[in-house]
Amino acid sequence: MKQSVKSIAKLVQYDLVIFFREPFFALPTLLLPGFFFVVYASAFGQAPADRISFGRYIPTYMLLISYLTVFFQIGTQYVTDRQNGIFKRLLLSPIRLLHVVISYSIRGVLVSVLGFFEMTVLAGAVLRIPLSENMLRVFFVFLLLASVMMLLSISIHGFIKNAKNVMLFSILCFQYVFFSTGMIMPVEKMPAAVRFFVYLNPIYHMNQVLISAWYQTRQSAEHVLALAAWVILCLLFVRLQKGFATDK
Repeated sequence: MKQSVKSIAKLVQYDLVIFFREPFFALPTLLLPGFFFVVYASAFGQAPADRISFGRYIPTYMLLISYLTVFFQIGTQYVTDRQNGIFKRLLLSPIRLLHVVISYSIRGVLVSVLGFFEMTVLAGAVLRIPLSENMLRVFFVFLLLASVMMLLSISIHGFIKNAKNVMLFSILCFQYVFFSTGMIMPVEKMPAAVRFFVYLNPIYHMNQVLISAWYQTRQSAEHVLALAAWVILCLLFVRLQKGFATDK
């Protein structure tokens, strides 16, 4: 156990060093959440009523930006590193695949947390948009959801063999997530057949959980259980991938 913790700590340390050595990758990842938030919020105008109206979109926007910057960017790097043989060299050492997964997940969660604070400061201190009355609770729920999202990203991207395939996956997955989270059309107004695919979308359930935390309403067991099922499924995916030839 102690050796595993040391291995993970070293991996995280090296991962962060490599991440910050690539400014063209690191800076957009770190700064885009705040930049797009300002652009999006500015579209609602400067009137107090508009700012109050925009407040209800903040939880959804936080989750969407985290999804775009962390799920895809780190997931794509996960595939690229595996394709380039980095995993093969790591797994020749005492490091296990689980250690690599945890290392990537920790970096992803850290990036998500930074984006959360960027948007919170910009909304409250700069744009004067009303925030939740219990931001501490919102933060911990967001932290938990970011962890689930990273597990989702790593477990799914583990089945993709090269960067060419991951681009096609990213395009299709973004379209699915964007149109099946209730951002474009309320889920209640969708046809029953379409709602079935919405309920399969883990990001939809994450959105509902974060909105409940934002407004301090009671969490729905339906969404919590759906996310728990996805966590179990993702852990099974990761276990399956232990036997895969991840490098050629």
